[in-house]
Amino acid sequence: MSLPPPAAPFAALLLAGGQSSRMGQDKAQLAWAGQPLWQVQARKLQALQPTPLFIACREEQGLHESAPPDLRAEWLFDPPGQGSGPLLPILQALKQAAKPLLVLAVDMPEMTPTFLVEILAQPLAGSALFFRTAHGIEPLAGLYTPALIPVFEAAAAASRFSLRRLIEDAVDQRLAIVLPLSPADEGLFNNANTPGEWRGLAR
Repeated sequence: MSLPPPAAPFAALLLAGGQSSRMGQDKAQLAWAGQPLWQVQARKLQALQPTPLFIACREEQGLHESAPPDLRAEWLFDPPGQGSGPLLPILQALKQAAKPLLVLAVDMPEMTPTFLVEILAQPLAGSALFFRTAHGIEPLAGLYTPALIPVFEAAAAASRFSLRRLIEDAVDQRLAIVLPLSPADEGLFNNANTPGEWRGLAR
């Protein structure tokens, strides 16, 4: 899969950690079209030619040990026992990359590289970009920017880890834009947290 690179440099982050407690097994290792789901999602991001591609996970998942040799990524390991969700890996990747950061959750297998390119192509004037689904703001498929770093650092220091709440704050501060989704694109944001939800998506 090869797509033309976006005009502006960007980094990408695949969120592949979490405890998967409701799924009952590691979501990152579920099979999608005959491949581990995390590798499928990482390939979508790699096709966009980010610099760099980060993958955040728990070290004990062993994803870094089973990664294909042509998958060039920088690994961000969750601190042991960390219950802060995705905020800290997003913050770490933003600080290391110092450029816009395209974030994708491992459990959104219907997301396409074409839509991810459209995210990167939006005329944002430096703002972060997110989308509103039927369930509210979706923080796990969007474009974060370095301007959010102070907002996230303050939230982390206060143990406020709700990304949706932080994005709402960023919108109020004119640091982020939230766009509505067309009905045709709603399905791209489907995710799976339980075995039943996965059976509804699985290929």
